[in-house]
Amino acid sequence: MSVMVKVARLMTALAGVCIVIMLVLVTADVVMRGVFNVAIPGTDTIVASYLMVATIFLPLALLEVLDENIAVDVLRDVVPDAIKDIFDIIAHLLGAGYYALLGWLYWHVALDAYEVKEFITGSWDVPIWPARIFMPLGLFVAASAAVLQLFSALRTLFTGSKPSEHHPAGGY
Repeated sequence: MSVMVKVARLMTALAGVCIVIMLVLVTADVVMRGVFNVAIPGTDTIVASYLMVATIFLPLALLEVLDENIAVDVLRDVVPDAIKDIFDIIAHLLGAGYYALLGWLYWHVALDAYEVKEFITGSWDVPIWPARIFMPLGLFVAASAAVLQLFSALRTLFTGSKPSEHHPAGGY
């Protein structure tokens, strides 16, 4: 199993942990409000700023590794294999560029948030600057996975050898 597959699986597992934490935290907040008329301070901010962002952006690399992004295959299904390979190359190139550009832009947002120690004021002041790293981290790792997929598609185009038929993520 490649390093990229291990990293993608680890990041997806972390996103899964965030989903469980979100489930427990929101459920506890609803129960506390219903039974004791007391909210857990900062729940909405923690869920929105930390957990949801991690859940959305950390698994992006696994989508690339498994080649499971949204695709429209109407034209792809009727063209020769060489053209399919070119479509794959273009898709991975655009994906890598898109992920890298967004990662670079949000990296600067994360740095700015760190410099000012960004937080949200409420019944409890919640520092959100640490959560700002999830977005560029997920995007940069997804860009790296897209580049690896691009190299694989180039190899397929030039050598004619297809990657093995099993999923590279080991049954994920």
